[in-house]
Amino acid sequence: MPFPYTLLLHRTAWLYCFLLPFGLVDTVGFMTPFVVAIVAYTFFGLDALGDEIEEPFGLAANHLPLDAITRIIEVDLLEALGERDLPPLLEPVGHRLT
Repeated sequence: MPFPYTLLLHRTAWLYCFLLPFGLVDTVGFMTPFVVAIVAYTFFGLDALGDEIEEPFGLAANHLPLDAITRIIEVDLLEALGERDLPPLLEPVGHRLT
Protein backbone atom coordinates (compact mmCIF):
# COMPACT_ATOMS: atom_id res chain seq x y z
CA MET A 1 0.00 0.00 0.00
CA PRO A 2 1.47 3.41 -0.87
CA PHE A 3 2.82 5.40 2.06
CA PRO A 4 0.73 8.56 1.32
CA TYR A 5 -2.46 6.48 1.50
CA THR A 6 -1.46 5.04 4.88
CA LEU A 7 -0.46 8.46 6.16
CA LEU A 8 -3.76 9.99 5.02
CA LEU A 9 -5.78 7.28 6.78
CA HIS A 10 -3.74 7.63 9.96
CA ARG A 11 -4.04 11.42 10.09
CA THR A 12 -7.75 11.33 9.25
CA ALA A 13 -8.40 8.94 12.14
CA TRP A 14 -6.45 11.22 14.51
CA LEU A 15 -8.26 14.35 13.33
CA TYR A 16 -11.69 12.69 13.54
CA CYS A 17 -11.04 11.41 17.06
CA PHE A 18 -9.71 14.81 18.12
CA LEU A 19 -12.80 16.66 16.83
CA LEU A 20 -15.38 14.03 17.86
CA PRO A 21 -15.81 15.25 21.47
CA PHE A 22 -16.82 18.71 20.26
CA GLY A 23 -19.61 17.19 18.18
CA LEU A 24 -20.83 14.82 20.88
CA VAL A 25 -20.71 16.95 24.00
CA ASP A 26 -24.22 18.41 23.50
CA THR A 27 -25.93 15.08 22.91
CA VAL A 28 -23.96 12.68 25.11
CA GLY A 29 -22.96 15.01 27.94
CA PHE A 30 -20.72 13.58 30.65
CA MET A 31 -20.42 10.26 28.76
CA THR A 32 -18.52 11.98 25.94
CA PRO A 33 -15.05 10.75 27.03
CA PHE A 34 -16.25 7.14 27.19
CA VAL A 35 -17.92 7.25 23.78
CA VAL A 36 -14.89 8.95 22.23
CA ALA A 37 -12.58 6.36 23.82
CA ILE A 38 -14.58 3.49 22.32
CA VAL A 39 -14.67 5.09 18.87
CA ALA A 40 -10.96 5.99 19.02
CA TYR A 41 -10.05 2.46 20.15
CA THR A 42 -11.98 1.03 17.21
CA PHE A 43 -10.48 3.41 14.64
CA PHE A 44 -6.91 3.00 15.85
CA GLY A 45 -7.38 -0.75 16.07
CA LEU A 46 -8.53 -0.83 12.45
CA ASP A 47 -5.56 1.36 11.52
CA ALA A 48 -3.16 -1.07 13.22
CA LEU A 49 -4.93 -4.01 11.61
CA GLY A 50 -4.52 -2.41 8.20
CA ASP A 51 -0.81 -1.95 8.84
CA GLU A 52 -0.46 -5.58 9.89
CA ILE A 53 -2.26 -7.15 6.91
CA GLU A 54 -0.47 -4.81 4.54
CA GLU A 55 2.51 -7.21 4.46
CA PRO A 56 1.34 -10.79 5.08
CA PHE A 57 4.67 -12.42 4.17
CA GLY A 58 7.36 -12.82 6.78
CA LEU A 59 8.52 -14.96 9.69
CA ALA A 60 6.25 -13.69 12.48
CA ALA A 61 3.67 -16.01 14.04
CA ASN A 62 0.75 -14.41 12.23
CA HIS A 63 2.32 -14.33 8.76
CA LEU A 64 1.44 -16.73 5.98
CA PRO A 65 3.39 -20.02 5.99
CA LEU A 66 4.79 -19.66 2.47
CA ASP A 67 7.24 -22.56 2.72
CA ALA A 68 4.42 -24.95 3.64
CA ILE A 69 2.10 -23.56 0.96
CA THR A 70 4.73 -23.88 -1.78
CA ARG A 71 5.61 -27.43 -0.65
CA ILE A 72 1.93 -28.46 -0.92
CA ILE A 73 1.74 -26.96 -4.41
CA GLU A 74 4.95 -28.78 -5.36
CA VAL A 75 3.62 -32.11 -4.09
CA ASP A 76 0.28 -31.63 -5.87
CA LEU A 77 2.01 -30.82 -9.15
CA LEU A 78 4.35 -33.80 -8.87
CA GLU A 79 1.36 -36.06 -8.12
CA ALA A 80 -0.44 -34.69 -11.18
CA LEU A 81 2.64 -35.50 -13.29
CA GLY A 82 2.65 -39.08 -11.98
CA GLU A 83 5.78 -38.87 -9.84
CA ARG A 84 6.10 -41.49 -7.09
CA ASP A 85 9.04 -40.05 -5.11
CA LEU A 86 7.37 -37.04 -3.43
CA PRO A 87 9.04 -34.71 -0.95
CA PRO A 88 7.55 -34.82 2.55
CA LEU A 89 5.13 -32.13 3.64
CA LEU A 90 6.51 -29.63 6.12
CA GLU A 91 5.58 -30.22 9.74
CA PRO A 92 4.92 -27.48 12.30
CA VAL A 93 7.85 -26.52 14.51
CA GLY A 94 6.70 -25.25 17.88
CA HIS A 95 3.07 -25.42 16.69
CA ARG A 96 3.88 -23.05 13.81
CA LEU A 97 4.39 -23.63 10.10
CA THR A 98 7.01 -21.61 8.27
